[in-house]
Amino acid sequence: MADWWRLRAVSTEYLPEGGGSHHWVLTDGDGLRHFVTVDDLDSKDWLGDTRQAVFSGLRRALGTAAGLRHGAGLEFVAAPVPARDGELVRRLGSRYAVSVFPFLAGRSYRFGPYPDEGLRRQALELIAALHQSTPAVRELALVHVLGFTGRGDLDAFLADPGRPWDGGPFSPAAHCQTAARAADLARLAAGFDHLAAATAPARASPVITHGEPHPGNLMTVGGRVLLIDWDTAALAPAERDVCQIAAGPGDIDYYQQAAGRQLDPAVITLYRLRWYLDDLGSAIRMFRHQHRDTPDTRQWQESLAPQLEQLPRWLDLIG
Repeated sequence: MADWWRLRAVSTEYLPEGGGSHHWVLTDGDGLRHFVTVDDLDSKDWLGDTRQAVFSGLRRALGTAAGLRHGAGLEFVAAPVPARDGELVRRLGSRYAVSVFPFLAGRSYRFGPYPDEGLRRQALELIAALHQSTPAVRELALVHVLGFTGRGDLDAFLADPGRPWDGGPFSPAAHCQTAARAADLARLAAGFDHLAAATAPARASPVITHGEPHPGNLMTVGGRVLLIDWDTAALAPAERDVCQIAAGPGDIDYYQQAAGRQLDPAVITLYRLRWYLDDLGSAIRMFRHQHRDTPDTRQWQESLAPQLEQLPRWLDLIG
């Protein structure tokens, strides 16, 4: 921190929050607090398939956030602080990368559905303004590749669903639960591919999206709502963002009026299905391979059965 950001740490406090990243609050000699993030380059496969590719993608995503805040004037974007050489993220060994953000003192929200209509409408307004700012970062932003985490592991499992898993303590139970639903999983994966192909024309005009505008990535600071965590920022259909906020047709209409664009219901379904398959694929990837009994893996194991129980509803939804 001293070499790269000229920050002399008087104290640091580790914050066990989020997934795939590690966070600290650093207090400097002037008593100012800073939010330091160390990203695990092995846990961000949406940015690339090698550590170098992930690091390059992270640089572009954070650069997009900085461009939106400072170039497009979107003050709700919580952008990183440049290092002394102007870089927004620096490599920390072969596996990690470090970045620094202003410390935000305010109210945060839980991951999950939006707690009330007021916050949901505010989020839709932010997303509409974000999408309208696409020209400012079009040349800088990544292009979102439609897919979901763990697709390779899901396909490998479906090719041989009877093959046991022995990667760790939760592997046998997870395999038993998943194997019982193998036929439905195969139908849903095929349905995802079919829906992706059918909606390709409707997805041909991407905008800059946040990628994960759920309540856990919002903060209210000084009466203003801010969007945090921009490592998923990319050019994609507007539905990628709206599907995580809208609770019904009224919210869809609200966004369409605010943004001046029409949404495609089939694309909203596609991105909601992608989110669901992302959770399932992540669990399958985790339990097919080596893992330990930790609070994180235990939580994933406990959530697997409820996730699998939703399969019939998704199959009905996509026909």
